[in-house]
Amino acid sequence: MKAIAALLVLTLLAPWPLAAQCPDGTPPPCGRPATPSRAMHPNGVAVLYLSSLSSDTTDAAIADGLTEDVIARLSQVQGLRVPSRYAVQQYRGRRASDPRLVSRELGVKYVLDGSVRRVGARLRVVLLMTDASAGFTAWGETYDRSLDEIFSIEDSVAVRVAQVILGTGLTAQQRAPLVTGPAPTNAEAYQAFLRGRVAIRGRTAASASAAIADYRQAIAIDPRFARAWAGLAHALSLARDWGWHLIGVDADSVQPLAARAAAQALALDSTSADSWLAAAMAGRPDDARQALRFHRRALAADSTNIEALHQLAWGYLSLGEMDSAIAIERRVPDRDPYYAYAYAGLGEMLNIVGRPQDALAAITQGRAVDSTLGALYWPAADAELRLGRLDEARRSAARARAYGFDPFGVRLLEALVALKAGDTAAVRVQLPELDRTLLADSTRAAGGLAFTSAGFLSGLHAQLGDAEGAAHWARRVPVWTQRFYAVYFARHWFWAPVRDTPVFRALLAELGAGG
Repeated sequence: MKAIAALLVLTLLAPWPLAAQCPDGTPPPCGRPATPSRAMHPNGVAVLYLSSLSSDTTDAAIADGLTEDVIARLSQVQGLRVPSRYAVQQYRGRRASDPRLVSRELGVKYVLDGSVRRVGARLRVVLLMTDASAGFTAWGETYDRSLDEIFSIEDSVAVRVAQVILGTGLTAQQRAPLVTGPAPTNAEAYQAFLRGRVAIRGRTAASASAAIADYRQAIAIDPRFARAWAGLAHALSLARDWGWHLIGVDADSVQPLAARAAAQALALDSTSADSWLAAAMAGRPDDARQALRFHRRALAADSTNIEALHQLAWGYLSLGEMDSAIAIERRVPDRDPYYAYAYAGLGEMLNIVGRPQDALAAITQGRAVDSTLGALYWPAADAELRLGRLDEARRSAARARAYGFDPFGVRLLEALVALKAGDTAAVRVQLPELDRTLLADSTRAAGGLAFTSAGFLSGLHAQLGDAEGAAHWARRVPVWTQRFYAVYFARHWFWAPVRDTPVFRALLAELGAGG
């Protein structure tokens, strides 16, 4: 592992499992931010997700990939305003028939929409860009090319859209982001990469396993495909942090594999924000300070990368620097109010520092963006427990379960609700069975147990005044995850009853978290 970390340094020098439905019958994300109308930016363009005219999942991934790559390129062009992929997701499945609605809600003058159809080895892409302020077509094009030319389609679309909006005389600085960096050698590798990118957004063990298999397929076809290496490192790092059991990956191999994949991504393309983000996430267990520098390099490479900004906040949390973590996480919805994970993260951070009312305010904003995001409901239950709002906490725990949050973690939240309600005897009766269940699961996770399982069980023991049990289950979380979540053990209200006991002070000292 040290050798892999050294390789990262050498290179420096050289993300729903349920078929949920919104109240209006549309697929998630549900709702919109509180201010639905925005002042129109004269150079603003919303790139809506292209519809796939096929039921094939690979074709859908191609359509998504085209959309997101065009968004990513255009968003870096000086003078353009481009809503993120999170902003335009709300229009998926209900195809906006009136571009003026999109224009008003997202504050853009132009709306780009279209479709993708694959027939054998040919790809047909039909695009139409509307000037919503005037109500006429500003540009349209039909591309009928081989799959191997998909990268030239992306280049052409990005350049033509920018030219229509800004004028044909693009500067060298404006044109540079419109042309892709190192690309895969063939369309098959790119398709596998796109499937992996779609899969990892599920944020579950099953989706991570699928994503890793897809990224590995892309790399097997094209070993010099930097984005596939970065995607592989990202998926493995998420599995390590969440404690997921991965199909076909030995638990002890997860972290070394993540570090190797990140090093490969950087070696192949050190200009890519994705490569630096992968290096940051993979490098946290070995050197959290260096990982923070990698996070900053990711943002320097692409200041519009919202995931990179969000992960920078968590980089500060891993060091226990909560003021910085909260300040940066607050910047994420300021940049992109549709990135729902930021509200969940902000809620967690505010709970850690004892601000449950503020946490609930952030979570309420997040629910307005995506009411089906399971990650929003466990910090909601946490805050409601702290405030003694037990009925609300029960409902939040139930919603967390419904939207795919760790089922065992939900059981522990429900036990904490019962404990807060005064049913201590029933919780004590239930506790041995909870201990046995998690112990039986301890060999299945990627290098250890998830914090939402073992960490929450540690918190339940702490609330019962059992310092030995609290310390025992905290140590069943992987060493890296223990260090990452040390700020919870040191500051969160779950562990307040045992924090000053000798056994728990010893744990905090081991983690460098103080007492």
